Order: sequence, then structure tokens, then C-alpha cells
Amino acid sequence: MVEWDEQIKAHIFWIWYEEEGFLKRGKEGMLVITDRRFAFIIKTEMTFRAHDTHTTRQFNRFKEKENVFRPAEGYGIKELEKDLDKSPDNFEVPYRQVMDVASEEKRWGTLLKVKVNLGDKAKTMKFSIVKGWVKYPAKDPIGFQKMDWTPFINLVKASTG
Repeated sequence: MVEWDEQIKAHIFWIWYEEEGFLKRGKEGMLVITDRRFAFIIKTEMTFRAHDTHTTRQFNRFKEKENVFRPAEGYGIKELEKDLDKSPDNFEVPYRQVMDVASEEKRWGTLLKVKVNLGDKAKTMKFSIVKGWVKYPAKDPIGFQKMDWTPFINLVKASTG
């Protein structure tokens, strides 16, 4: 159910998502952060051209050390709902299900870890922002960005605390 006043706070592209566990393959997608939930979108209705424009802007913002924690123009709650309906690979997590959220500085970049309550079990999700890709034999990240996840962590903690 969508509440009419929900707002997208940030839309981050080139996200690499992994679950904790043995032999779990990572996935590429985008992270959409609202004031009530976050969503990981692998399959989107967004055109390739729009996606390319947003990823280029994000890359340039990283280069210029600007804030990347911002919404993407032209992508609202309506588009998010369409994307969530598009594929079972896309998922959302309401903040009330978040048990813990923290970022870790690694030598290679910044890792966001979110521990989620799934009712009968807990799952730890790991997110990082990719700098570039290798396309062969499978698409994989070749580097990760350093990211200040504080705005997201504070948003989650304010919503659950």
C-alpha cells in the first residue's frame, strides 16, 4: 500500500548487492530510498537512455566529491511501484523490518550492511556502489566507490527508533 505523502530521498545507481552466505552470487541494480522503505531494483521500466544519463551524473558527482544521496529526476513513487511489480527479483524492505544498519570502510570501498527481520529468520544484505564493470565472461564489478551512508543510516534509525 502506497501512502500519498511518501517521498523518494535517494536513488543510487550501480549498486552491487550480495547476501551473506556461501556461494551467493552478487547482483547489479539500483537502490531507491524513501522515507518509509528501501527497494532494490534489478529490472526497471526506466529506459536505457535515462538510466545511462543518471549513472553518468552519479559518476561525475563522485568525481567532484558532490552529494550522490539524492532522487533521480523523473522517477517517483509511481515508477517505483511499477518496477516492484515488474519482477520478483525486485524487492522492498520497510524500515520497521530493519534490525541493524551500519557501514564499513573497506580498503576497496564502503560497504552498507543491513540486517533484516524476515519473520522466521534474519538476513544480512550487503550493498556497495560500483566504479566500473568488466563484461566478460560475466558482468562483474572492477572497483567500488567510497560512500558516506550516514544519511541512509540516520533515516532508518529515525524511522525505527
